[in-house]
Order: sequence, then C-alpha cells, then structure tokens
Amino acid sequence: MFMTLGLGSSDTPSNVAKFIELGAKEFFIGYVPRAWLDKFGWEVGPNRRTMGPAYNYSNVSELRDIVKGIHDYGGTVNLAVNAHDNGADRMGMVHDMLDLFETLNPDGYIVADPAVMYCMKKWGITREMHISTGVGCFNSEAVRFFCEEFKNITRLVIPRKLTINEMKSIIDGLKDLKLEYEVMIIGYRCYFNDEDCHSIHSGKRRNLCGDVLSAHFTSTNRFPSNWKDVVEYMIEHPRESLNEGSPVDKFRKEWLATTPPPYPNFEYKCAGCQGVDGELAHLMFQTCGLCAIKYLRQIGVEALKVPLRGDEETKLNVVKTVSQVMNAENPTREFCRSLINSDSFCNSKFSCYYEVPEEDK
Repeated sequence: MFMTLGLGSSDTPSNVAKFIELGAKEFFIGYVPRAWLDKFGWEVGPNRRTMGPAYNYSNVSELRDIVKGIHDYGGTVNLAVNAHDNGADRMGMVHDMLDLFETLNPDGYIVADPAVMYCMKKWGITREMHISTGVGCFNSEAVRFFCEEFKNITRLVIPRKLTINEMKSIIDGLKDLKLEYEVMIIGYRCYFNDEDCHSIHSGKRRNLCGDVLSAHFTSTNRFPSNWKDVVEYMIEHPRESLNEGSPVDKFRKEWLATTPPPYPNFEYKCAGCQGVDGELAHLMFQTCGLCAIKYLRQIGVEALKVPLRGDEETKLNVVKTVSQVMNAENPTREFCRSLINSDSFCNSKFSCYYEVPEEDK
C-alpha cells in the first residue's frame, strides 16, 4: 500500500523531499497554462481544479523542475487531465499540453474524458493511464470496457461515494486483470453526483457543493405543491407565460417572496469531549477515512489518494498521519482516533469518508 499526494505551485522539490521522507511515494499534479486562462478563464479547466496557483502549475519551468525533483528523490508523478469533458475548441490546446507533458517524462496520466483517451491513443501516447474517479466506473463491466479499449490502463481511481463492500465487488470482478486500485482517503466527499457533475469549480465564488459543505445537510422544499402544473402550462403556452398574472408570473412572485429558513448552527463541538476541538480537526482532515484503511488493504486497494493542496504544514501533518495508519500492523479504530485526538470530530457522522465494517465499531 502506498500514498499518492496532490501538489500545487507552492510545492517545490524540497517540499517533495519532506513528503517522501514522511511516506508519500507518488504525486499527481495539474497544469493550466496562461494561454488557457486567457482563452477560457478560470471557470473551465483541463483538470477541474482551476482555482488558482495553490492547485496547479502554470509556469513551464516550474512544472519541469517539480517533475524532475520528484524523480530525483525517487518518487513517481502522474499528470492530471481529468476534466469530465472537453469541447472541440479545447481539444487542440489539450493536444499541445500533452505534447509538452511527454517531454517531461511523467510516469502516467489521470484521465476522465473518454474523448481525450481516444485522442491520446490516436496521438500515440502510450504511457500508463489511470481511470479518473470522474469517469464514474461503478461496476466491473464498465472498467473492463475501458481496459479493452485502452491497453495502457494500469489503475482505477474508484468513485468516491462507493462503500467498501461495493469496492470489493468491483475488484473481485476484475481478478483476471492486472490493475491497481486507488481511493480517496482524506478531503471532502462530494455530496452530489461528482462523476456526472458539470458544475464549475472556479475561483470566482463559492460553488454549489462548497455552499452545501458549509451548511446543514438537509434540503428545504420551497416549491409550491402545484409547481408541476406551472411547468406544464409553461410548455403548452410559452407566449402566454410571459404575461403578467400568468401562472408562471404568480409562481415567480410567490417564490421570491418566500424567505428560506436560516441555516441552523452546525458545529463539531461537544461538551465534555477530550482532545482538540472538532472544528480544528475538520479544517485539517475535512472528511477522514483513516479507520477504513485496514479494510481497504484487505479488499485489494493499493493507493491512498490525499488530494489536499495549498498549506505545506497541513499537508505534512496529514501525510504523516496517513502514513502512520498505512504502515501500522493492525490500525484499529481506536488507534486512528488517537492520531486525530478529537472526539467531537470522530463522533460527527459527517466526518467519516467510509463506513467501516460493523465489527470494528
């Protein structure tokens, strides 16, 4: 079992040396050239992470230095080209980027868009390819399709919302293939349909998923009971729907006049808990899958993905913690919780990335 860690432009080869010393052996990085930003802006990215320099490299020399540094320190590196889709207007620039990447001699690519996979095949790119979580392979037959189409696939990044038993089912169904399996272990777990999501991860404002993560985890029905009748009227009478007093106009006025209930206070604190405050642990780990590592190893998962970017100190602490669990002979639930040292974090049902088997609860 090994760890794969995300890097951003603030990470230098010296940072990589620290990460490797603490247990990270593999890295993945994104690249967004300035020409891409000038043409498409921050809102559309080649890897769904265009939120600034903490998430990507944009300077070719820095990109080249970090790839070389990773290799010099004995690590491996994969380049992420895992946007869910790419229009024809972007594919030419994707081709240019991949031509650049090939000169860097990366160890592989993480790809989500089947169109890019087919183009890479056409362009003669044969390096190892990882099926991104963005592909959405929820069963073994979907994985098998891609492996038959692309012989250079060596790893599946399992969708982040599957349970351990569901992962096991996929892995057991692919015993005849020589594949590695990777799962997210730290970071937020998308509460939406991540693989089919076309929401924009931009730096302009908080996104829908980010808004929900900071709010309560319930939805409020603000639509009146007759909303379907309004929709049918709008379809059948498009012109009349624009008139004042139409069902659509009434619906709009009523909806705007309705004030949604305020978000309840959502805190990780609890009276009498031991250790650090849950909010502090949440800032570092967001959502935690440490307790699941033992079971992930048992079902055949080799790679643990830590997708954190940005602050070096936070990443160093997280890498150290994941490494301790990953290398422990029997990392029990109690052992994992002792490393986090926050009862209030661990006691919140929203803190667990995966449900661990019943016998360890």
